[in-house]
Amino acid sequence: MAERRFFSSSEPVDGRLEIAGDEFHHIARVMRYRPGDELEVVNGRGRLWRGRVAAIAARSLRLEVEATEDFPAPAPRVIVAVSLTKGQAMNWLVEKLCEMGVDEVRPLECERTDVGWSPAQLGRWQKMAAQALKVNRRYWLTRFAPPLSPAGLVEAAAALPARFLLDVAAPRPLAAPAARPALLAVGPPGDFSEPEKKRLRDAGFQPARLNDAVLKTETAALCGAAILIND
Repeated sequence: MAERRFFSSSEPVDGRLEIAGDEFHHIARVMRYRPGDELEVVNGRGRLWRGRVAAIAARSLRLEVEATEDFPAPAPRVIVAVSLTKGQAMNWLVEKLCEMGVDEVRPLECERTDVGWSPAQLGRWQKMAAQALKVNRRYWLTRFAPPLSPAGLVEAAAALPARFLLDVAAPRPLAAPAARPALLAVGPPGDFSEPEKKRLRDAGFQPARLNDAVLKTETAALCGAAILIND
């Protein structure tokens, strides 16, 4: 097996895969791969290529594909719906959720969410998801959805068998359910408003706590995801 794994959204033509852009720079300039070196490439849609570097040009390289493997999309297990947060905290959280292998991240715009949304964020997160595949040995990208309100989340998640509302005052600790996929809703700094909590509870979201501490949004989301993943 090749020592390092890389990402490309392109497809081979006549058994040759062209890699350009940032990934080319990383392979050829940072890692200093040379013709004849072996590597693996994933496309985030269940396909893995193994091959050898055939040629390196000024701005791209060509991989001679020697083997192709296809992996079916896994059944979704964990979805995290979390309030948008300020600054780099949200980007850090998304990066770590992707590394952990969370299947989907659904950002929330709640009454107490104090940051706006830009479509450019989605592009950054998709790049983070691609980078995560290079280290977590998965074959499918984490998916993202445009922001929803808690009311929108209730409607979108109506068919899911396991839904949790993270609440420090909940009587029961969060535990991985038997039914999948499991969705975890995490509020903004200051928590969901009482009407938002009531709407989620009335829709079947089960209140659950991590411990007795009040945690930052990104800390709570990451800890909750770890519990749901590691059953």
